[in-house]
Amino acid sequence: MDTSDFYISFLDAIKDTLGIIPLLLVIFIIIEIVERFYSDKILACANFSKKTGSYFSFGPVIGAVLAAIPQCGLSVIASTLYCKRLITKGTLIAVYLATSDEAIPVLISNPKGYRAVLPLIAIKIAVGIISGILIDIFCSKKAENAQPNIIEENHSGEIHIEKGCHSHSISKSKTAAVKELIFHPLIHTLSIAFFIFLVTFLINLIFINFDFNFALNIQNKYLEPMLAAIIGIIPNCAVSVGLTVMYLKGAVTFAACVSGLCAGAGLGILVLVKNNHDKKDTAKIILLLLLISILTGFILIFAGVSPLR
Repeated sequence: MDTSDFYISFLDAIKDTLGIIPLLLVIFIIIEIVERFYSDKILACANFSKKTGSYFSFGPVIGAVLAAIPQCGLSVIASTLYCKRLITKGTLIAVYLATSDEAIPVLISNPKGYRAVLPLIAIKIAVGIISGILIDIFCSKKAENAQPNIIEENHSGEIHIEKGCHSHSISKSKTAAVKELIFHPLIHTLSIAFFIFLVTFLINLIFINFDFNFALNIQNKYLEPMLAAIIGIIPNCAVSVGLTVMYLKGAVTFAACVSGLCAGAGLGILVLVKNNHDKKDTAKIILLLLLISILTGFILIFAGVSPLR
């Protein structure tokens, strides 16, 4: 690796990180405001779900449809909300599976690639919705374990809030200083941004010296979805672009391409790893994402779906 590789990797990491900082800051400011002024209503709903056992919602449907818009910011938002247990696991995974980033523009810009755009988006949305709903139904019996980490319950069963994100104190006063509503979100944003930069920089260095084409060009339609999903889950836009270009060149099948793109949840994975204190839960989510992505690839193989054929 020469100096230019290091320099390029560094600049790309800076670019990716700077692009996500405004979004992160807005998200954390909104969450801070909600925690301080609107938490009682949210916790009342959460407590109602806990008591009734009702945990099914339209979250996966809404999340999957919105995630289909070419961007990776929604996966960051979903991860942030999930880490505070404000959305269900099914909604989070639905967003991950349906997330679209650079793959859509690459397909549209290709003379023949546009034919695969609608099938790709439709499949990712459908897989996200179906998987998200099934996961929520399956996990509904454990809904009580998915309450926001800001809840505290006293001996009388009443709920209240004392701690916020990163366990800082929350004032119940509606006259809380503006600087407090900015300071805590800014600290959280910078903390996550540094983590994203560091991981992205290391991934960039690896990919500069990694033969991406060799890793997938194995000419085995059953192994391709598995390898594509494993590579696709790496949080880097180069992966989705690489998978899409290889598909357009005929180096991988449509099934493998979809598997890799379904697993590609963007920077949301990094936020989940950084902020979700339940590491076993994080591992389960990543494993579910991989398994669903691989299964989707296998289904497409047996169905013979190939838009560019």
